[in-house]
Amino acid sequence: MPAAFKWGMAMCFSIFVGAVMQPEQGIEMDGLYLLLVLKEMLVGLSLGFFTAMLLYAVQLAGSLIDLQSGFAMAMMFNPQTGIQEPQTGRFFYVLALLFFLSIDGHQLLIRGILASYEWIPIQSMLPAAVSENLVTLSLMIMKNLFWIAILIASPFVGTLFLVDIALGILAKTVPQMNLFVIGIPIKMAVHFIVLFVFMPVFLIVMEKLVQTMVHSLEQMLQILGA
Repeated sequence: MPAAFKWGMAMCFSIFVGAVMQPEQGIEMDGLYLLLVLKEMLVGLSLGFFTAMLLYAVQLAGSLIDLQSGFAMAMMFNPQTGIQEPQTGRFFYVLALLFFLSIDGHQLLIRGILASYEWIPIQSMLPAAVSENLVTLSLMIMKNLFWIAILIASPFVGTLFLVDIALGILAKTVPQMNLFVIGIPIKMAVHFIVLFVFMPVFLIVMEKLVQTMVHSLEQMLQILGA
């Protein structure tokens, strides 16, 4: 998604939300007005950051899987982030986005934007304890990110670890065999077999991911609104 399109969509959402949500009293164009604008930017960036961070858990899981299966040698350029990403991680990320859209997750985010103005009125500033509580919430979300990534990657990593053990035993029993030539194709084939079997479980993990995301957004709004 080009940056210009994202900025334009953010501007459209701002116009729509501004037409719906009206402050109880007028806000004067003074120094406090600039602080309120910065406060609204902080709230919006926090909503987007905490939502995207949990979606990046599937990309982290794909990176762990590709490191074990050998697909890390073939990286794919992601124009959205401008960096090289593993193929399985990108595949999981696209599946997560499609799952998120299929359950109307975008409508959930729009309702979250509208709810943020109910929890945090436009004319009010953020409480003093926001920064400390946001750091605590960020650490909790990071813990959930790694936990979900390990949960997704564990079937692949465990199966490929058993394949490595089998190849190691085979290397000892048949030293004439070149395992470097046949080992990588075997691990890739096992990778695709496990991926095919794991797909129903992946949807269950995505449901848990969305629940964690909704809970994190509610906690963030409570912290910012205090």
